[in-house]
Amino acid sequence: MTVKAGLWQVALLGGLRQGRTLSLPLIAALSTILVLALVEVLAWRIAGVFEYPLDDVYIHLAIASGLADGGYGINTGEAASAASSILYPFLLLPFPDTEFQRYLPLAWNVIGAAVCGWLWGRVLTEGRLTGPVGIILAIAGPIALNFAGIAFLGMEHSLHTALTLATILGLQSYLLTGRIGGGFVAALIVAPLFRLEGVALSLLAVALIAWRGQVRSALTLALAVVAPVGGFCAALMAMGLPPLPSSVLVKAATPGADGAVSAAAARLARNLEIDAGVLLLVLSGFCVLLPLINARLRISAAGGVLLAVGLAGMAHVSFARVGWLHRYEHYIVVALIAGLVLAAPFAGRGMAVALRMVMVVSLMATSLFWADGAFRLNVYLPALAHLEQAQMARFAREVLRAPVAVNDLGRVAWKNPYYVLDLWGLASERARRMRLQPAPPKGWAGTLTAERGVRLAMIYDDWIGDGIGLDWVRIGTLAVDPEYRLFAQTEVSFYATEPGAVADLAAKLRDFAPSVPAGAHLCVLSACRP
Repeated sequence: MTVKAGLWQVALLGGLRQGRTLSLPLIAALSTILVLALVEVLAWRIAGVFEYPLDDVYIHLAIASGLADGGYGINTGEAASAASSILYPFLLLPFPDTEFQRYLPLAWNVIGAAVCGWLWGRVLTEGRLTGPVGIILAIAGPIALNFAGIAFLGMEHSLHTALTLATILGLQSYLLTGRIGGGFVAALIVAPLFRLEGVALSLLAVALIAWRGQVRSALTLALAVVAPVGGFCAALMAMGLPPLPSSVLVKAATPGADGAVSAAAARLARNLEIDAGVLLLVLSGFCVLLPLINARLRISAAGGVLLAVGLAGMAHVSFARVGWLHRYEHYIVVALIAGLVLAAPFAGRGMAVALRMVMVVSLMATSLFWADGAFRLNVYLPALAHLEQAQMARFAREVLRAPVAVNDLGRVAWKNPYYVLDLWGLASERARRMRLQPAPPKGWAGTLTAERGVRLAMIYDDWIGDGIGLDWVRIGTLAVDPEYRLFAQTEVSFYATEPGAVADLAAKLRDFAPSVPAGAHLCVLSACRP
């Protein structure tokens, strides 16, 4: 046994020494998938069922079901751009409204996580971080960069991060060889179709191609990047919607801001209140400054990569969103750290050491407020979603069997043949405009429920605030045990939107209450006690 173990060790070490190009990507991919499996198992044990941590996954599933029926929206015959991604709902089309479809986001994110890990290993190899140091970074880097945690969310962010890494690797290869590879072109075009924030990095990469003298190729690529996004925006306008998805407009809203400049300043200030926003701004500025002060980088391929990711990072922190499980800024922070790894071999000995130290410090920082915080939150979020959104969905589909109003849309809307009024405004343009106007009238949500004939609303009170209908009657609350109270608003209020519906709806809630799983409590005509 000892001889065999020794032979395995020799074979492994020999393979790592002779096949670094393959080994580091493989190690990083395996590290990512193993951590993702660990998080999934822990979350499943806590929740007792498989569930996603975010209700937003079901918005994409519902949009996909609408696409299968020939529409684009949540409710039949009503156009709505509730999805945060252009392309992601199309990946969820097979077998709409089935359990098979429900597992498609998991399958795509396993793929996305593995590709992220593989490409991180490629970055380490291209950055000449091999041997024992490379192995450590191949194992620990994906954990610190939260590849598994982002994939666990079930959204499009993991695939977007993978395409971002492919973009910067392709850009560096182009700047070194002058050849525009097919994978590079595909990443440039497809990344913005997963997240609109990807437009900035793609166009900056194209600008570098033009700067290198290939103007015709750059113009062709710019058109290929912009045309699909522009076509989507035009399609939304043809459906009577704003040119940008409502999810983008809702999350970009800055109440109280007067004008575009004021809104941008408010958004930047809000982003810098978050540790990840500060890290993003510092790293972005550092990456832009380095090629300007270091002659070696200024004339190297790596300098162009640093400049592109640095400017893209500044664009994100200024105009996009940071925070909420750190999913929005994940792609660009990963790109910035990868850019530092790729730049080190070109910067000279002393600067290379400094860049690698900055990279290690950045990984330590991300591990503190991404991997640690997101990990601890992620494993409990599916349980909360099961105890709240899943039970709301069951009640709406199996008991109420009528139109309903909500502010958390996805789970209730998916597989629901009845009308779902989204008071938050992702699937209702009228609700979005009413809620986000400078001075929303008191009881505005009551106006919308009356217009749609909706007799029941299931909401978080804090989300709607003064918009709660003036004649609504609270008929019940759905509360969870203390260990699942991850946020301030973890109690769902059930309202009869007209007094005449109180008795009928309260009776339905009483019949449903015994089926609520352990950990949640449905209290009818009384508030749940802590």
